[in-house]
Amino acid sequence: MGKLGIWDFFSEQGRDLPLPRESVNGKTVVIAGANVGLGLEASAHVANKKPSLVIATCRDAVKCERTLKLLRERCAGTQPASLDSWPLELSSFDNVRSFADRFDAEGPERLNVFVANAGTFKPVYTRTQDDWEIMLQVNYLSIALLSILLLPHLLHSATCEDPSRLVLVSSLGHYLAEPVLTGSQNWDHVLGTISAENFGAYGMSRYNLSKMLQVAFVRELAARLPSPTPLVITAVDPGLCHSYLQRELEKYCLLRIVLAFVKWLLRARTSEMGSRTLVYAALATNAQNLHGKYMSSCEVVEECDFLLSAEGKAFSERLWWETIEVLSKVDDRVSQIVSTYLPAR
Repeated sequence: MGKLGIWDFFSEQGRDLPLPRESVNGKTVVIAGANVGLGLEASAHVANKKPSLVIATCRDAVKCERTLKLLRERCAGTQPASLDSWPLELSSFDNVRSFADRFDAEGPERLNVFVANAGTFKPVYTRTQDDWEIMLQVNYLSIALLSILLLPHLLHSATCEDPSRLVLVSSLGHYLAEPVLTGSQNWDHVLGTISAENFGAYGMSRYNLSKMLQVAFVRELAARLPSPTPLVITAVDPGLCHSYLQRELEKYCLLRIVLAFVKWLLRARTSEMGSRTLVYAALATNAQNLHGKYMSSCEVVEECDFLLSAEGKAFSERLWWETIEVLSKVDDRVSQIVSTYLPAR
């Protein structure tokens, strides 16, 4: 069963991870949240393999310009065919829909890889303009929405011999999310309950839960595609890394010192090392073995005990249909795409 073992964790954290050697010639890759940390490093790795196009998304136009400059500097010796950076703000459903509209209108004919890396951590309860708790929307609902809206592009670009890839960046924190789901089978509405301010989970607990929801989404989406699949869907854990995710905590002097000590104690990886699992899931040739799986340190591992249990499987399916119901109200295309490409199991 899937557990967070302390010795396994320390062993993994100190491991040098491989980079796949596969070519991405002629392929289009979209990487969300690419201005810093894991997303920037993954974008640089992919861009250095000379794809047809890399679209690195950032929250606003200023960050897009800065990211393009950084990537061009990092790829000066390889001269990839094309680099671009588009704004994508996941705390707004309208912005996600606009990104999908732009890809429909301006994007290339093919989309071979989508790495959904962007995420947020907020220690204080915050609601978005769409009236959802911010980590639930950014880390789960908006990622699910964009993944579904881009699904036709990914499927039309693929064959079973050369499948497209959808990679969701989860976290080892998902192993710690089960306690806040106690009694979830009795909730009237899963997403509404989780989003409420009086839910009883705070800060890190909400973050961990949003990452568990991603793993459940990957499993449910994968189960609705044919086998062998033309689209390989994987959830990945980059490990504990030096990244910008904790910047909200680092605003406080004492927390910044504590966080630095914890990272040192737990042997936090560099963002570059952590990004290698993202790149591996996006490019490695053993694609069918990764489909619907959860990966850590470039290897398939078991997800948390809760998701492996009968209760967790029932929760995952219920979550799937609630997610589709919510997102179909956000964008009419969702229900159409689901009925066309994802028949019920």
